[in-house]
Amino acid sequence: MSVLIVAAHPDDEILGCGGFISKMQKRGVNCFSLILTDGATGRYKPAKKKALAKYALAANKVIGASNVFFEDFPNQKLDEVSITSIIKAIERYIKRLGVDCVFTHHGRDLNIDHRIIYDATITACRPLPGQQVKTLYTYMVASSTEWNRYEKDDIFVPNVFLDISEEIETKIRAMKCYKTECRLYPHPRSSKAIRAYAHYQGLTVGLEYAESFRLIRDMRG
Repeated sequence: MSVLIVAAHPDDEILGCGGFISKMQKRGVNCFSLILTDGATGRYKPAKKKALAKYALAANKVIGASNVFFEDFPNQKLDEVSITSIIKAIERYIKRLGVDCVFTHHGRDLNIDHRIIYDATITACRPLPGQQVKTLYTYMVASSTEWNRYEKDDIFVPNVFLDISEEIETKIRAMKCYKTECRLYPHPRSSKAIRAYAHYQGLTVGLEYAESFRLIRDMRG
């Protein structure tokens, strides 16, 4: 198995899959992070773009990602970009890296970039004959997934849980690399909240700490 984590912004990959990546690298599984926007342009000073890229490299090193890749789509403006260009970018990495498993955003996150990346990833992984991606999941990003409307069609309902009891501290340490994105409790991106979310997700399936995902498609033979 080889895995691609598709993320809209720097830190999404850690919040959603940091424990998963850390656990998989111990098993010898290649996990790659693809970050499609710089997370800064349009909202912050240019210096933050460089800072976030630096933080991303450090955070992915902490969790043991095989590599992290960056695209340069406009932050918080993906609705102004041709979705075809985003789809093609994701397809290039899938083919280049030879991945057969992909994780992406929940399709009803509050953040519009997340929703567009979901649509683009689902399309890039469409089950055409010869599609190399056999399993497709969505993940939760604290401060976006749970902040959307609490209507039945919007709520993230996980159906796959991964025990990260041994990886939770690594995940939190990786998130701390994103110095400008961490917040004080009770913000969802605080260390205490990240641990609390993992604890809650674990308790729902009899574990101490877990990351939860939603399986969209499994085509393994």
